[in-house]
Parts: sequence; structure tokens; C-alpha cells
Amino acid sequence: MYYPHFFRYFEIAEEELYFTLGISTPRVMELYGIGFPRVETWARFHKPANHGELVAVTTWIERRTEKSMLFCFEVRREDDLIAEGSYWVVCVRRPGFHPVAVPPEFLELLKDYLPPVSRRSRERVDRHPHRDIVP
Repeated sequence: MYYPHFFRYFEIAEEELYFTLGISTPRVMELYGIGFPRVETWARFHKPANHGELVAVTTWIERRTEKSMLFCFEVRREDDLIAEGSYWVVCVRRPGFHPVAVPPEFLELLKDYLPPVSRRSRERVDRHPHRDIVP
């Protein structure tokens, strides 16, 4: 499987998280006037995957700040870890793409999935959940 496809799977997993909360990505944009562009991505590929194979993607929110969230992902084929990855998203007001705080109403929807707010997100070591892993 071509590696960029995994990033699409990550996005689908994020969308599925929203669906479990009864909302869709377009509805989030419509209701709150916000978007969540990706500002940093990371992935590690552990084993090959073939087209047509069934894989499962697990997602969680690892860290968050007032204006951003770090989504993390694992892709597995049964018990085998195929790939892992993450991306930071920043909450922006649409139109204009100016960074804003994540609306409290949206945070309320995500409350069961959110870690505590972190004050620091700018230092690369602090932002990257897998930084200490060396291949």
C-alpha cells in the first residue's frame, strides 16, 4: 500500500470520532465557523500492508492547548502494528484562517476524549509524542 494512503486513513479515523459524537466535519465548520488545518504530521511504518487488506485504525487525542490538538493513530492488521502516526491541528476561524481558541461547545462534545490542557506546544520535543523513539 502506498504510504500517503495512511494519512487519509488517519483523517477518516478522525472523522469517525466525530461521527460517534453525532457530528460531521462539515457540520463542525458550519456550526462553529472553524476549521482544523494540519500544521505538522508524523508517521512511522512498521510492516507492509497490501491493497485490499483489512486494517483497523485507532485514534486518540494525546495533547491539546487552547488552540490546538494532537491526534495520534495506530494502524493494525489483527494484532500486528502496521503504522503509527500523528498530526497537530490548529483551530482557525473561517474565513481568514486566523488561529482561535477551540469553542467551548465543541470541547464539550469531545470531553470524554480530551486530555488536560497543556500550556506548552511550541517546543518540538514537547509536541512530538514519538520523539524519543529511534529506529
